Amino acid sequence: MNKSISISFFFLFFCSILIAQNSINSYKYILVPKQFEFQKSVDQHQLNSLTKFLFEKAGYTVLFTDDQYPEDLAMNSCLALKVKLNNNPSFLKTKMNIDLYDCKNHLIFTTKEGVSKEKVYKKAYYEAIRSTFVELEELNYAYKAKSENTVVEKVVVEEPKEVPIKKVEKAITVKEVEIQPVVKENVAEVKQEVSVIKNPNQIVKPVKISPKTIEGTFNFEKWGISTISKNGNEFKVVSGDENFELATIYKTSKPTIYIIKWVTTKQPQLVEINNEGNLKVDTNSGSKIYDRVHN
Repeated sequence: MNKSISISFFFLFFCSILIAQNSINSYKYILVPKQFEFQKSVDQHQLNSLTKFLFEKAGYTVLFTDDQYPEDLAMNSCLALKVKLNNNPSFLKTKMNIDLYDCKNHLIFTTKEGVSKEKVYKKAYYEAIRSTFVELEELNYAYKAKSENTVVEKVVVEEPKEVPIKKVEKAITVKEVEIQPVVKENVAEVKQEVSVIKNPNQIVKPVKISPKTIEGTFNFEKWGISTISKNGNEFKVVSGDENFELATIYKTSKPTIYIIKWVTTKQPQLVEINNEGNLKVDTNSGSKIYDRVHN
């Protein structure tokens, strides 16, 4: 009897996971707000960035709600699920779970509560979010388009119009074209110019650039004072006392040029160590300098 109950329970659990997976797979995008209802400020404790990062890590295509939308999402908002992070605190415990809503505000999926007994808010939030996110990772998300979410654009093919060909009134003959004779340069003058040689005793000293490693502590402005340290063949950027990994940095063939991949964006960027040892990052709006705090 107990065995049959266990089998039934396992079967129901498997079916629920399968249904949830099929439901989630029908949506192409995940939208994360910059501020959840219980937060007092935008991206407080970096919870929104962490939530976006965890979804991306699980294979989802994630956007902040104020990002510029791709063309298909701009035309059809029902391609996305909206994220709601719930904070359900109790005595000596932090409890959080994630709800996913469709474009009509129907609840599509909800996770179990993640619990933390940490006393520090930042650590408690991080532990609870990571705990509740395990369930979303187990769904093994893979987007599968469904017909009702597919927007078909009508392509109109215009027939080519006849272009009238103007008659050439007069053909240009070779005789009418004035051909300029080729004038050879004065070889002596050219040799004279080339013969001007710098003083051989003059020593040109090369500009000395002190080599700098990308490892160190930098001011990443809104992220605060952050540390870059080596992690295998890569480098990781960790922000202050929150111990939140902001980005991963990869080497290139050039010793002062790297590629940085932020947790909050999909698009990697080039980063260069300048002569002062600071980081110069190429962005869509121009170069951004992050100053080195300690060598």
